Amino acid sequence: MPDTEGMEFQEKLQVLSEASVHRHFDAFLDIAWDSPEFEVIENDPRWVLPEVDALANTDWYKSLSLERQMEVGKYRLANIMKVGLQFEQVLNGGVMAHLIGMPNHRAEFRYATHEVTEECHHTQMFQEGVNRIGVDVKGGPKWFIAVAPFLCLAGRYLPNIFFIGILAGEEPIDFLQKSVLRSGHEMHPIVERVMQIHVAEEARHIGFAHTYLIERSKDWSKLQRF
Repeated sequence: MPDTEGMEFQEKLQVLSEASVHRHFDAFLDIAWDSPEFEVIENDPRWVLPEVDALANTDWYKSLSLERQMEVGKYRLANIMKVGLQFEQVLNGGVMAHLIGMPNHRAEFRYATHEVTEECHHTQMFQEGVNRIGVDVKGGPKWFIAVAPFLCLAGRYLPNIFFIGILAGEEPIDFLQKSVLRSGHEMHPIVERVMQIHVAEEARHIGFAHTYLIERSKDWSKLQRF
């Protein structure tokens, strides 16, 4: 993410927008899906969960045979991708609902649409990852799928809560992915490459959400600040 420390709000958004133009990823151009090294094979120990994963440190997981650890790890990593794409679908719907009545000449409109473009590539990337891994995961629980269309409306009618929710969802995932990448654990190339791209672009998205909330909070009432 570019350094925007000390910049005014509109200037920060201009810098973030330019960064999105010159530094972005395509779900199908920037991942070598058909490369031999991306092939998913049976009994691949790279599907064993890294130690930084909370499930990997449970007595239950440690008690499993290596074959079963690989099976559980493959399912968990695929399901994390599925949950990620569902979350980002809600994010995109909420952002577009937020922008629908925005006045002209607002820098946040341009950056937010850059972000939605990037998130669309992420959903393609996550879904392709799930398809290639070959596990029929469902992602989030049924109740989340049922309420997801209504959650998008928060972007229009409860934008403060919506952007706080974005951070509540993105920050933990970003922390986990960075921890996995830094751990040195050998992962399957599909998982590693997807994480690398997601972490690289989420830094801008998280930075925007923080900046936008700070700017919006200047006009909040005492009740809203509470």
